[in-house]
Amino acid sequence: MMHSRFFLWSTAALISAHGANAADLPSRKAEPVSFVRVCSAYGAGYFYVPGSDTCLRLSGRVRADYMFIPGKTTYNGINTAGVPSLATHADAQHLHGTEMRARFAFDARTPTEYGTVQTVAQFRFARKGGVLQNATGSLNTSTSIDLEAAYVRFAGFTFGAAKDNFVFMDPKIFGDAYWGSFSKGAKQIAYTAVLPEGFSATVALQDRIDTAKSAGSAGVSGTYEVYSSLPQINANVNLDRSWGSIQLSGAYSNIALNKADNSYDRSKDAFAAGVGLKINLPVLAKGDVLWLTTNYSDGMSEYTALFLSTKDERGIGGFFSSLRSYVTTPTGLQSVTSWNVAAALDHFWSPHYRSSFFGSFASLQAPSGATAGAWNGSGFFGDATVWNAGANFVWVPTRNFEIGAELIFAQLKQDVRASTLTAFNRSDSNWTGRLRVERNF
Repeated sequence: MMHSRFFLWSTAALISAHGANAADLPSRKAEPVSFVRVCSAYGAGYFYVPGSDTCLRLSGRVRADYMFIPGKTTYNGINTAGVPSLATHADAQHLHGTEMRARFAFDARTPTEYGTVQTVAQFRFARKGGVLQNATGSLNTSTSIDLEAAYVRFAGFTFGAAKDNFVFMDPKIFGDAYWGSFSKGAKQIAYTAVLPEGFSATVALQDRIDTAKSAGSAGVSGTYEVYSSLPQINANVNLDRSWGSIQLSGAYSNIALNKADNSYDRSKDAFAAGVGLKINLPVLAKGDVLWLTTNYSDGMSEYTALFLSTKDERGIGGFFSSLRSYVTTPTGLQSVTSWNVAAALDHFWSPHYRSSFFGSFASLQAPSGATAGAWNGSGFFGDATVWNAGANFVWVPTRNFEIGAELIFAQLKQDVRASTLTAFNRSDSNWTGRLRVERNF
């Protein structure tokens, strides 16, 4: 009896406390409880990490690429009589390739009395096959995991792997850009000063190994680049206004080579300079932008001669060897000089359709050490020029979801020397096509 009285008393007290009668009790539902608070201090997508004042944004991307190169007969060697020999592998066959990527990024920001401390980590997972995995288009595949970015940014300083500080123009083609594109950035210590009137200036010590192009060895074997040489220095000055922006860029590196027995010990300075211009064109359509850039390098052809990805090089000629930066000769190092110009127009036909139109021309001058012997695609090669033009069309069914197609034409000309040291000019050209489906979240 006592237990029954206690239950009745407790129930009556509960009803009285909620101002309701017994009939209301079964219909009451608990209000949902949110454990995530939106953080609006740094833009959309950030939320507070529970129990802290750190704002975190999680993002990702899934991309599927399909590439096609029509077949053609190309030359890939010179026989002992000094005559170009026809391809001995499947150059004349049509080539295709596939690449699937998944990217995940974390951006954490915490306010302090000295400013915001930002921490970024970005990972890329990829599976490749065909010509997108290997220049020959052979039957093979690969799987890779890359750390695209990992840095801490605080009080103007950047520590870690972040975007290269020379490049200005964003990549506009589906493949690697011919004006310089380094998807994994560069390990660095950088400082950026934000100045009045839209000006900013950055100076950085970068790891040369992340961006540098390979060397040719003309008559000297067994050399290696000294990793502990001086760090690469990159700098830029940028003006960002409502009409667009302009940037002056520069880079310096000291190339040092040695042999295990110290019989060869040489070094040489290398540098690059460039200017980029971005012009907003709302008069054409909202979001339209014109990009212009030109660069010159002496021993740093990574900023000028990265015309297309290495897979596309094979599609426009078997002699292409212009990704060299310098040549190792018995008397010392000789640098490769090069320059380029590039332009791109981003145009929005409507909020759901857009295109990029682009083109470039680049020229590479081989040093005397590279032209002293028969062409072999490594230490011995000649001058080269390449131009290309292309466009893509992208459909955006909904926000952050894109389906696009791209077509590029490229033509390569280069001097090739036979065993008789007689130079002749080779001209190769080809089309490349690519389909892309991409979803960002």
